[in-house]
Amino acid sequence: MKNIVYGLTAVLTTDEAADAVLDYAAALAHSGLADTVAVPTVDAFGSTTTTTFLLAPALGLLVEDAAEDPMGPDTRAFVEEISWRARAVRHGPPKV
Repeated sequence: MKNIVYGLTAVLTTDEAADAVLDYAAALAHSGLADTVAVPTVDAFGSTTTTTFLLAPALGLLVEDAAEDPMGPDTRAFVEEISWRARAVRHGPPKV
């Protein structure tokens, strides 16, 4: 598990989701673009929830290790989607 630190707030998610968000944020910043992402997270009570982030070149994002949580959210579909978005930003639309 990892915390995504955004401003003064830290939210807990899986390693894969946090790394995918950081990778996508880097791709967006490199391209001068912005986007919002709804990340599956765990709240302070251990319940799964969703936290929405604005990713933009001028906004800082930090990912830090956290204690493992066996009840963490299922982030497989989220990671697949965000990874696809990062590839699309890096490589642009398909050429026709």
